[in-house]
Amino acid sequence: MRLFVIGGSGQLGRLVVGESLLRGHRVTVQSRQAARVPPWTRAAVGDPCDAGFLAAALPGHDAVLYALGVDHAGPTTLFSDSTRALIPAMQAAGVARLIAITGSGAGETGSHGGWLYNSIIHPLITRHRHADKNVQEEMIASSALDWTIIRPGPYTAGPLPGALTAVWPVPPDLKINAVTREEVAEYMLDVVEQHRWPHGRPLVGHLA
Repeated sequence: MRLFVIGGSGQLGRLVVGESLLRGHRVTVQSRQAARVPPWTRAAVGDPCDAGFLAAALPGHDAVLYALGVDHAGPTTLFSDSTRALIPAMQAAGVARLIAITGSGAGETGSHGGWLYNSIIHPLITRHRHADKNVQEEMIASSALDWTIIRPGPYTAGPLPGALTAVWPVPPDLKINAVTREEVAEYMLDVVEQHRWPHGRPLVGHLA
């Protein structure tokens, strides 16, 4: 497949790119800096919130993998602003399939991350980004795209015990303890290759 990775030079994005290459896909990496684009890929250097840039870069791809993140705990509109640009750009380019990473804490999953995440990490670190991811999710869900939203549990280093769990719809009492970025990257590729969860928003990680 020809994959376009938004945020492909970030912590998760580089893993998504690496897994894509291992599986034999051709990869275009969106990044603001050409020097951060991984080798053996095609660079698309530009702002992910620029609809014109995206519309010019997207034609010819089979799917978009959205892996943008932020490195601060303050308010942000990056996720909604970039999605507002991305949706019409994908439609104009004739690219229908979108796999987007948001996270546990988005939508109805605000209390599904286990005690540590719910009591400390979410209020102090991820609260603002998930407020914007809520907006992002509804924009994606309201679009005509062939979309899947993946909501990882809290990121941690591995290996982790037990099998990876992916659940949608999300039961109200389900608790996801943790997941590694490597697992999320692999799962993201499984979803795009196997066309899993069309119009679904699975919560992904290890059970608490």
